[in-house]
Amino acid sequence: MVYGNVIKKRLLATLSLLLGCAFAILPLSADTLPSSLASLTFITEEYPPYNYRDGGQMVGTSVNLLEDMLAHAETQLDRSNIRYYPWVRGYELALSQPNTVLFSTTRTPAREAQFHWVGPIAQDQVVLLARRNTPLRIRSLDAAIEQGLSVAVIREDIGAQALVEAGYPEALIRPAMDNRSALHMLLHERVDLWAYSADVAKWIAEQEGYSKDIVTPLYTLSESYLYFAINLDTDPQLVAELQHAFDSVTSFSAATQVGSDG
Repeated sequence: MVYGNVIKKRLLATLSLLLGCAFAILPLSADTLPSSLASLTFITEEYPPYNYRDGGQMVGTSVNLLEDMLAHAETQLDRSNIRYYPWVRGYELALSQPNTVLFSTTRTPAREAQFHWVGPIAQDQVVLLARRNTPLRIRSLDAAIEQGLSVAVIREDIGAQALVEAGYPEALIRPAMDNRSALHMLLHERVDLWAYSADVAKWIAEQEGYSKDIVTPLYTLSESYLYFAINLDTDPQLVAELQHAFDSVTSFSAATQVGSDG
């Protein structure tokens, strides 16, 4: 009888071990598999109202959208996982590091082949801004060049790229460290103009203690769409998953193409 109990215990132990191994090798269900989107690194900058910091937290319409996308994809990521860099640093990382996503990024023909694109997030207008009550009048970039007007830009920003592509003289293009520096360069008359988003510039002006109409748009450089820009060496399946998450949480037509670069 004792011998029989020993055999029974060994059989139960063996069965338990076999069952444990079987469960261990079973594939996880779709509900328990972690989303592959968790392998992506998300980078943004100060570009309100789309993405910016408020009280140490990332906020803005693009941040809200991304968080909804990540939740829909059932990842453990949220806005606390977004990395915040100056635009130039973020742009360089998105160009060089696989699985890196930069937002909100203007999609243009010049940038088209540099990234994968997910979106569109929103439409944005980049203009030449001047100080309030300026006597300047600009009907074309040629007119601005003829007047020898200097322009503040942020390196690698869409405003800077638009000017370079249009043949604006390099001697008249003045790089700024960031958007706040560019605003102060304009207001302190170190430059004549600032190439930037009109809406974002007004928001920055208010944050710096000025009236939002302290700057005024004189000439439209481009009207383009903002996207999530993804490093080219990223797995296309990840790009497709991110676009699917975008399509699932937004009604903004993904059929919008890059043709409208202003």
